[in-house]
Order: sequence, then structure tokens, then C-alpha cells
Amino acid sequence: MTDEKFDFESRTGNRAQKHQDFKAKFWRFIKYLSTRKLECWGFFAAGYLIATIF
Repeated sequence: MTDEKFDFESRTGNRAQKHQDFKAKFWRFIKYLSTRKLECWGFFAAGYLIATIF
């Protein structure tokens, strides 16, 4: 199986890239929330809580 889809290096490289993309998005979101008022954090927490229940 020399298919690129099953190549170990390509799978781990893609995973690392996805992890970095997620990490960058997470920190950008935290930076956005840090510039908002406290009410924004409350709505975010309430939405997250509702999403985890349902």
C-alpha cells in the first residue's frame, strides 16, 4: 500500500496541521471574547451549557 492516503507521514502531518489550525482559531476566539463585555461571556457560557445538554 503505497497510496498517499495511507502514508504515515502524511497522516501525522495533516493531524498536526489541523491541531495548529484549531489552536489558532481557539485563541482568536478567546481574544475576541476578551474584548467584549461580561454579558457576552454569559451568553457564550449559556449557549455552551445548552449545547452540551441537547
